[in-house]
Amino acid sequence: MSDHFLFIESNTTGTGVLAVRRLLERGDRVTFLARSPEKYPVLATPLPRLAVVRQDTNDLPALLRRAEEIHRRERVDAALTFSEFYVPAAAEVAARLGLRQLAPAAARVCRHKPSMREALRAAGLETPGFWVVASAAEAVRVAATITYPAVVKPPADSSSKGVRLVRDAEELLAHFDRLHAQRVNDRGQRLSGEVLIETLLEGPEVSVETVTLAPGETRVIGVTAKHLSPPPLFVETGHDFPAAIPEDLRERLAATVAAALVAVGFDFGPAHTEVRCTTGGLVVVEINPRMAGGMIPELVRHATGIDLLMAFFDQLLGRSIDLVPRRAEIASIRFLLAGRSGYLAGVDGIAQARRLPGVREVFIGKSAGTLVRPAEEAADRLGYVIAGGTDRRQVAAVAGETLRSLRIHIESAVEHPAGARATEHVGGASELFS
Repeated sequence: MSDHFLFIESNTTGTGVLAVRRLLERGDRVTFLARSPEKYPVLATPLPRLAVVRQDTNDLPALLRRAEEIHRRERVDAALTFSEFYVPAAAEVAARLGLRQLAPAAARVCRHKPSMREALRAAGLETPGFWVVASAAEAVRVAATITYPAVVKPPADSSSKGVRLVRDAEELLAHFDRLHAQRVNDRGQRLSGEVLIETLLEGPEVSVETVTLAPGETRVIGVTAKHLSPPPLFVETGHDFPAAIPEDLRERLAATVAAALVAVGFDFGPAHTEVRCTTGGLVVVEINPRMAGGMIPELVRHATGIDLLMAFFDQLLGRSIDLVPRRAEIASIRFLLAGRSGYLAGVDGIAQARRLPGVREVFIGKSAGTLVRPAEEAADRLGYVIAGGTDRRQVAAVAGETLRSLRIHIESAVEHPAGARATEHVGGASELFS
């Protein structure tokens, strides 16, 4: 008998799309709730066992009522999302229907960075200095007292959107004004105008991929090395899994992340925790209460044989999950970025790149006619290359060389025949790999 999965939004490509396709391929049923179904290419073609329901997913009471209606009509076995914006909502839906999911309180704490920092600090864990600023007067006071450089970011967004290094009070206030003026995010959710200001953490950044089986019982899948764009931005331009780090550091990272998850009440499912390795110690930057983005689950699969998607599905259904590695390889991803702003005319060399030794995947996520720009957030990335193998240096070299072999063609508005009629760039709304 097939199982019934209820999606509360998702990301529009990447792991979220893989999840829908793989569930349908194995014979399960998917009901997909979305405010704007048309933004999901995977939903454009009618498929057997896929039901698409237009629903205001930002209205929690209405969402809960709709979920209950669907559950009464045809039993729901699992409720989930692959969009960070909807992790708390998915947790609330699962709780209402009596299904397995992360505790709603933990989802809310992780989703709101200041609340997460307070929980970690109360547990005795290191955090950056931080200030939640809600007015221009408060911003002026903080700007006059902190040490620079510093980081200014939204308190609850995704994909590095709005995260910026500032070098002085003038830059801080200018970026505060930009963020403070935003009243809705890319998913139409209301914003309070609060802005998060933090001390800058110096040192390499990694992420720790985990699966929590029960409160206090967390399995570490591995550590991912992250490649970031130069300041003042923090866009992830690539990942390597597993990271080339000493065993003692791996153990300290595992212990730090396990303590952080306990501190926020994390009790179920995958988490993607970002950590800065500073000279003063390990500092948790974010606890993302969901499976990693950036195609990291695919890196894990290529490198170890562990299928985090299937494990998550099984965990939601109450089945035993398989987290046993079947091989010990390396997988690297490098993201394709636009060198200038304009209309994407096309990308050459894709077929040849897919045939190169060591290349596992080549993907382009932007269609011709899309207005693109140099990456300011994850949604600006055009695509990616994944390479794999047993030799770390060779894998990284293949990923980089393959990426450089792809030729991006970008036209100005004057050159582009569609001109202003072409698909507009809408920031993070595409959530390409978030």
